[in-house]
Amino acid sequence: MSKRVAEENEKKVKEAAASARPQPSAGNLFGLCLAAWLVPGLGHLLLGRKWRAVILFASIVGMFVVGIAMQGQYFYLGSGSYLHTLGYFAELAVGIPMRAATFFGYGGGDTYFVCSDYGTAYLISAGMLNVLTVLDAYDIALGRKP
Repeated sequence: MSKRVAEENEKKVKEAAASARPQPSAGNLFGLCLAAWLVPGLGHLLLGRKWRAVILFASIVGMFVVGIAMQGQYFYLGSGSYLHTLGYFAELAVGIPMRAATFFGYGGGDTYFVCSDYGTAYLISAGMLNVLTVLDAYDIALGRKP
């Protein structure tokens, strides 16, 4: 009986040692989250999750490109509407793809194009998916998620 209890205690000690990971510093977490926001999937790539990073990058950038192809509109801060402000921050959450599209001359879609509303929804969805990606990378870095 005591041998079995000793084996169980030894097993618990090994599990505790295996699960005790060093916590990353606040600066490392900030850098990881910043990288994950700027380039979709980069946070997972830095954490060694190569395939997850590729899938997230392809899906977020793909949604953004489809939104642009469907003539989705950009929201701006100066409109005075709370919903437009939220839409602006949602689109800004995509990171560099939004800035790159703006740099290369895409300033927003045609409101009279038949798919414009769907394109805008794709742009916003890509940003919100990137926010979830940043939070996922954060949880992985803290060891909350395998």
